[in-house]
Formats: sequence, C-alpha cells, structure tokens
Amino acid sequence: MVRDLAVALAHALSSVPSLFPIPASLTCVLPLPRQYMVLVPFLIHTNVPEKVCIQLTHLNESVTLSATLEYAGENRSLIADVVSEKDVFKCIPFTVPKSSSSSSAFLTVLVKGLTLEFRSRKSVLVKNSESLVFVQTDKPIYKPGQTVLFRIVSLDEDFRPLNEKVGLIADQFPWLTW
Repeated sequence: MVRDLAVALAHALSSVPSLFPIPASLTCVLPLPRQYMVLVPFLIHTNVPEKVCIQLTHLNESVTLSATLEYAGENRSLIADVVSEKDVFKCIPFTVPKSSSSSSAFLTVLVKGLTLEFRSRKSVLVKNSESLVFVQTDKPIYKPGQTVLFRIVSLDEDFRPLNEKVGLIADQFPWLTW
C-alpha cells in the first residue's frame, strides 16, 4: 500500500510543473516485492516430454529452488538448485512414466532463503498417451495369389507420427502366407 501511494504521488508530481525541482538525491526508491510464478500444463501425458517453468523476480538473497513431482506413490525431484541471481526464469524438462490408469499428480515448488519462503503445490491430471495405428494397403480388393503391399503408421492423439515399433505381423495373422 505504501508503495502504491509512493508511485501515485510520484506520477502526480511528475505531471505538475514545479518551481522547486526535487533533487535526485532526495527521491527514494522503494524495493519491489519479491515474486514467483510457476507454469505447468494442467494435463500431462505419460511418456511425452513435458516442462515446468519457474520465474523468480526481485530476489535480494540466494535461495534454494526445488521442484518435486508426486505421482504413483513416488516423490521425484525435478530440480534442486541454488539460485543467486536477482531475476531467474528456468524451464525443467521431465517425463512421467506410463501407469495402469490415468490419475492426478502433485507438483510442489519450494523457494527458500534466509528471509523468504515461497511454496506452491498444484494438482495436475496425468493421462496415459494413446496411439492410433493405421494399416494401409495399396488397393481395396485383391485376387487370390496377388501380393499384398501395405504400410503401418502409428500416430499420437494429435495425429503426429510416433516412433513406435509394431510387433511381428506374422504372429498376429497366422493365416497369411508371407
């Protein structure tokens, strides 16, 4: 509140012509409030690279930055770092392993120094990534004895190609002659 009042006063005084200019040595600068921001997707897909980004501003001391993901009964440390810069923006890549079902996870970010402590614990949804497999042939109908030409394409939910290996076709279709 004091800072808002000082900013409003400075703005008001700057727009009024002054007969007695205020020397720079008499002006005061109030410290800006220390702030943080954590950016994480609301929905995290398994086996897909994801990122959590953390921004710290106006720090006046070294702090310990840590981020932990609580998922499937495990606590996994994403980062544990000492930060001494005044302003920091870091993105930490991570991947969540596939589980038996979709569930929620908790991301906890802790920023701790001698005189400050920020803590943020957010719930995120974790969903197993699914792939779509398309089998395409070169023609719609074959006559007996003709060679079948085909290709198999595996795509993610956004129809982007995946680098997945498809099992042996011969084991799945034993009636086909190769």
